[in-house]
Amino acid sequence: MATPKYPGNRITTNGNQLVSYHTETRLTDGGIFYPITASTEMGELYQQSYAEGKLNVFGRQKIAIECEGEHAAQGGAIAYSVTGRRTVNFTSGQGIVYGIEQYYHAPGKLSTMVIEVAARALTKHALNVHCGHDDVYAALDVGWIMLFGKDAQQAADQALIIRKVTEKSLNPGMNIQDGFLTSHLERTFLRHESDLIREFLGSPDDIIDCPTETQRTLFGPTRVRVPKVIDLQHPAMIGPVQNQEHYMNGVAARRNNFIEPILGFLEEAYKEFGELTGRHYGLLTEYNTEDAEVVFVSMGSAAENIEAATDHLRKTRGAKVGSIHLNVIRPFPEAAVVKALAGKKQVIVLERTDEPMAGDNPMSRDIRTALNKATQNHRKLSHEGIPAVAPEEAPEILAGIYGLGSRDFRPEDIIGAYEYSQGQSKRQDGKSLADGASFFTLGIEHPYNVRAEETPSLLPENAVAVRMHSIGGWGMITTGKNLAEIIGEIGTHVADRENVKDEFGQPGEVIHISANPKYGSEKKGSPTSYFLVAAPERVRVNCDLRHVTVVLCCDPRAFTHINPIDGIAEGGTLIWESDETPENAWTRIPKKYRQEIIDKKINVYILPGFSIAKEATDRPDLQLRMQGNAFLGAFFKISPLLQNFGISEALFHELVEAQYNKKFGRFGEAVVASNMRVMMQGGERLQKVEYGDVASMDASSMRGVALEPITGCGSRCGCGTPEAQPERVPMYKLKTFDDEYRAGLGYNQPASPLSAVGIMAAGSGATASKYGARRETPKWIPENCTQCMECIAACPDTALPNTAQDLSTIIETAINNYVSNSDDRQKLMASVPALDAKVRVKMLENAKSKEPPTYAELIMDEVDLQGIVTGTSREELSTVLNRVPVAYTKSNAIFASREKKEVGSGGMFSIFVSDLCKGCGECVTECGDHNALVMVPDNEEVNSGITSAQNFFDLLPETPNKYLGMYDAESPEESRQAALRNHFMVRRNYEAMVSGDGACAGCGEKSVLHALASVTEAYMRPLYHAKAKRFRVKANELEQNGLTLLEAWEKKSPEAHTLFKRAVAHIIMGLGGETDEDTTDRLASHGDISNAQIVEAMVAVMRQTAFNHDTLQALDGRLSNGMSVMAMGAHTGCNTVYGSTPPNNPHPYPWMNSLFQDGATISWLMGESFMIENARFSITPERLANHLLEDRFIDDVDYFNYTHFTDTLMSELEIAELPKVWCVGGDGGMGDIGYQNVSKVIVQNRPNIKCLMLDTQVYSNTGGQNSDASPMTGGFDMNQFGAASQGKLNEMKNIAESFTSGHGSPYIAQVSMADEPKFYKCLLDGLTYRGTAFYLCFTTCQPEHGVADDMATQQAKMIRDSRGLPEFTFNPGLGETYSEAMSLKGNRNPDRDWMEATFKSTKEKYKYTVCHWAATEARFRQHIKKTTEEDVANMVPLDNLLLCIEQGDVVNRRYIEPASRSFVPDFGSYVMVEGASGKIFPMKLSRQMVLFNVERRKAWRMLQSKAGQENKDYIAQRKLVKAIDAGKITREDVWAKGLAALEEETAK
Repeated sequence: MATPKYPGNRITTNGNQLVSYHTETRLTDGGIFYPITASTEMGELYQQSYAEGKLNVFGRQKIAIECEGEHAAQGGAIAYSVTGRRTVNFTSGQGIVYGIEQYYHAPGKLSTMVIEVAARALTKHALNVHCGHDDVYAALDVGWIMLFGKDAQQAADQALIIRKVTEKSLNPGMNIQDGFLTSHLERTFLRHESDLIREFLGSPDDIIDCPTETQRTLFGPTRVRVPKVIDLQHPAMIGPVQNQEHYMNGVAARRNNFIEPILGFLEEAYKEFGELTGRHYGLLTEYNTEDAEVVFVSMGSAAENIEAATDHLRKTRGAKVGSIHLNVIRPFPEAAVVKALAGKKQVIVLERTDEPMAGDNPMSRDIRTALNKATQNHRKLSHEGIPAVAPEEAPEILAGIYGLGSRDFRPEDIIGAYEYSQGQSKRQDGKSLADGASFFTLGIEHPYNVRAEETPSLLPENAVAVRMHSIGGWGMITTGKNLAEIIGEIGTHVADRENVKDEFGQPGEVIHISANPKYGSEKKGSPTSYFLVAAPERVRVNCDLRHVTVVLCCDPRAFTHINPIDGIAEGGTLIWESDETPENAWTRIPKKYRQEIIDKKINVYILPGFSIAKEATDRPDLQLRMQGNAFLGAFFKISPLLQNFGISEALFHELVEAQYNKKFGRFGEAVVASNMRVMMQGGERLQKVEYGDVASMDASSMRGVALEPITGCGSRCGCGTPEAQPERVPMYKLKTFDDEYRAGLGYNQPASPLSAVGIMAAGSGATASKYGARRETPKWIPENCTQCMECIAACPDTALPNTAQDLSTIIETAINNYVSNSDDRQKLMASVPALDAKVRVKMLENAKSKEPPTYAELIMDEVDLQGIVTGTSREELSTVLNRVPVAYTKSNAIFASREKKEVGSGGMFSIFVSDLCKGCGECVTECGDHNALVMVPDNEEVNSGITSAQNFFDLLPETPNKYLGMYDAESPEESRQAALRNHFMVRRNYEAMVSGDGACAGCGEKSVLHALASVTEAYMRPLYHAKAKRFRVKANELEQNGLTLLEAWEKKSPEAHTLFKRAVAHIIMGLGGETDEDTTDRLASHGDISNAQIVEAMVAVMRQTAFNHDTLQALDGRLSNGMSVMAMGAHTGCNTVYGSTPPNNPHPYPWMNSLFQDGATISWLMGESFMIENARFSITPERLANHLLEDRFIDDVDYFNYTHFTDTLMSELEIAELPKVWCVGGDGGMGDIGYQNVSKVIVQNRPNIKCLMLDTQVYSNTGGQNSDASPMTGGFDMNQFGAASQGKLNEMKNIAESFTSGHGSPYIAQVSMADEPKFYKCLLDGLTYRGTAFYLCFTTCQPEHGVADDMATQQAKMIRDSRGLPEFTFNPGLGETYSEAMSLKGNRNPDRDWMEATFKSTKEKYKYTVCHWAATEARFRQHIKKTTEEDVANMVPLDNLLLCIEQGDVVNRRYIEPASRSFVPDFGSYVMVEGASGKIFPMKLSRQMVLFNVERRKAWRMLQSKAGQENKDYIAQRKLVKAIDAGKITREDVWAKGLAALEEETAK
């Protein structure tokens, strides 16, 4: 076969990278986009290319613009394209439907742009970010050309093909690949040569012949290839308004003038491309169809799976079966489809969507329509251009759905569909094709499902299939990608060495790679998988691998939640993380799997990957992520791959190091070297596990035996429900949810009624365990604890429940629940008063001791001294007391201070580390030098202690109010600010968020969300209970006196009596109508209502309201203390994704996960509903009761108001008692795409709507893209650092501050966990404010900010202190000027530019700038770098440099002019920074980092001016700048001397 002109160059990459970085960046003039999974990476890579300064193949520069949402991005892309630019957008899923109204107008504007789509399931009953075709199907009628690639190679090739056709037809196009399954699949592909792009596409400003008469009419005989429809030289308006006489003309005219030629253009382009490259596609691709009787039709990645299955069916069964892939879906190629299907017996159309409201799914509809036209043409010519087909030649059509949301699509599904078509099987509901059931499902437990018994792998012969198991955040995805690319490089090396050629004489592919990850929406800490196949021929199967030769199990506790050996081939290998001996490792394998290991001769190895990584780096986050490299080394050690291909160890190391340089080189040589060490150690430290006795000890649970109470439930047990509470609706029962989502069903979970609705049990995360995800656990050391509560406030995972109790309560709880002998129990209980008194004396004596005895030792000494009990009872008591930690020595506020004042009044403080802990260590960091918390390895003994102590905690009563100090549990808003942390000692407050979710360890958002929920609970629950008490009192009064009072009214004022009865009947009994007349008619139809019935109705509604507020059990298994005090509406983001992924919902209150942009609006409208309901069932009934009990008649005005009740009429107390609705979102959801929604809601100033923005300064959920709240420095995805860009020059959007102006009178606070008591006080102030409140809270995102898991609170302090995000509050209730309403309290040195800080090691004072905070976060590593003392001799101190620059200089770009006063040399300035060891060293700064300081300084100065705070540094700088500009002093003098230069000049 002749070598084509442009066969391509081999690279190993994934679909996103191939289409974006290796294709679109090289041919376009601009990318306009917005991040959305699964296409996000394409936008990131496009922006990276821009930042790197890479030109396209025509030598032209490009732009990369991230807009504020998909709707805006699409509009911007259209606008850029009609100015004559080759333009691309990248989007998926909701991005398509959100921007869809933009698509319709683009064709009429002659846009030639292309959208690159990674197809994704739409949010329906639930959010799913994985593969589905419903997004592109939703856009079928927008008038765009639409091509679909079955693999990434075709998607990249069709990027050129569709581009050529859009520019020829002057009609925009979508180029589609499957999200994740194609976009993230690692393979070896062919990258286009630059000359191919130039020859095939031509330059956008080429003059070409107009290809149609239509275009010649519009342009003349020739035109520019990409026309400028918006052209300054030829002005015109595009997008007119057209009325009845014009609009239809234009719509109809597009059909013949623009659309009809497109299929011909496509065929020409496919043909030309094939001739140039040797890769031939066409309108559709046929496989095994020549003699096929049954043909599958599909789109996307499923096609290759089907092709492999048709080969198998032909080989094993002689089946005449084939496959067709639709390459073009718009315009739909009817003639080509008819030609391909005519004469076939059956067509099986498989679609990755379901439209049950339609007669068929979209592709089936189009195919059926085409074949129907063809059969009509057989009778007579009715449809021009479509071949005639005799009815008997038209195939039977079967339709199935598969793979929605990336549901696994397996060989047995394809074979099952074929068997069903042949009448060889039935659906699960017993129906067959003979019954007329032509629709089926694949791959799910559903009545319509079909599945074959045969389960072949369909992998190529001699394939090496690898499955990896790990935990999210442990670096497995990176390890898998590295493994795939290293194997690919080995193949490339062998092909070069052996001169292997393909059919075109190009370098051949010796090893075919297919690799892809599988993970859910959890952020970190949940199980993840990675699949990789290396084979001598193309791997066509893309599904979870259940036929594997090697399993790399990086999860040491994998056997506790999965079966790692599932599907391992005979003689296969398991490499498992373990630092134990091989003998102990055998006991960790469950007995039920041991015989299978022996029978299948599975080779089991263990590898201490974590220990290896720990030796290579002291960074805990890197120890987790680098562990996978050890498994990479282990794989190559046990695999014959290197030997089979003659790869020497030296060459192997060279290839690995090259890969590590590519992945990690930007972090420095040391990081690459440490990764290499870990990899090599992985091969050296493998240990073989010899088979042990199948019946030997089973220690696979890896948990110790917990101490369980003998009594079962404790004082807080919620297993029963109040008598008056009706049976809970099944949909809301925790058991209903658990039976499906926590039953271990996995992929076999049924497609049930519950699965069809988007409902998840509230608070389900409370019973989760994070034991499998954590490596270390905090251990509480009571004798060091001062009860400062800082650790508890900072803990992001509700994992430090705490209490203070009487000593006698602890002793009695231990006796009653853990001493089994009833006689001894009685003896002990009788001795409690004496024990309590004597032990207290000894505690007080020992409180100041250096090594005081524990409380348990003191108690047991006294028990022994008195001889109360011995033997088993003594041991039982001693065991439980020693398992329960209690502090008394340093917790002075609880014990010593109180005990000294009043004997017997001192309490015992306890913290109980729970199994919800993810091991982030933030509590340990916050504890600091107190050393009351330390991290310890999480082994069986530690876990047993945790569980035992938690069991005891569940038995204890609520913390008595006397131990809450200056915190007032009944009126938290009246408490001292410093005491507000103590609200966490009240368990109902602490458990207002239960955690158990999939958030990252140490997630900064979680601490803020916990505060939001706990403070709202603390404030609202006492109000609820007081309201309930008030209502019961009034209900009782009504019951006793109401009838008498009403009868008295009837005599005293019949009119008032009648109006009152009418009001009660209308409002409470629900007998009102739409008008007064209608109400009168309804009441008449109902019949007479007696006075007694009126009173009964009032009593009933008030008692029900009281019950709802203080007795109702809102959640199964929790306290019966009333309905939820709040609800939440959320903008999609990290907080919603980790919070709503089954089975663990961390929120025990109702909340709604909607879309990215509309959380504020849905919150607002939920709040409106709650107000209406509260008015009807609470406020109005109480007011009517007050009228009667206070003997006050109602009048017509009252009646009107009560039937039209709004918040305007509510009293302060009634407002306070309203359930609150919190709107929560990130800086992207609330500050970018949803900013308009938030702005609208804030202006409404509704009294029960509160908003909180979790500001991570990046799009954390989609992987760290730039937002308008991102720092100027960039370095984020979609804002990369490179040769052409150091970041963005636009200033940070000060979102909270923007709402202080032009938004009415909301309460605004920019606060964070930097000062928890102040944060809690601000939350209370907002809750008590009669209007909307908005909070902006900085929240650390560890993976995107590049900080350790334990640093969230510390980073919040640093960004505040650096002026990066200073604190402020804005309370319009304090006055009508900014200086009255705004407060900067909490910021140190509020009258200066920067806070004055002190180096710990030298006590030297310095200015704490933005740079000092930035130096602690790896996201700024490109902008702030270590340097030497010698180098700084030629640099300018930052403090001095900043004196010469104002923000106006930045706006006018004077900072790049070397002669300018405000010139900023790139990496020509420095700051001194103190490291963790106390060493002070210089760090040099990029130009952008300096500008970031200028920008943040200006923002701080603006805040100061609003707050009426004079800035001394600003005044001095203004004088200095004037002196420089006047020539009195030089810039160089200021660079050298700072303000001293001005002082010297003044002294002259």
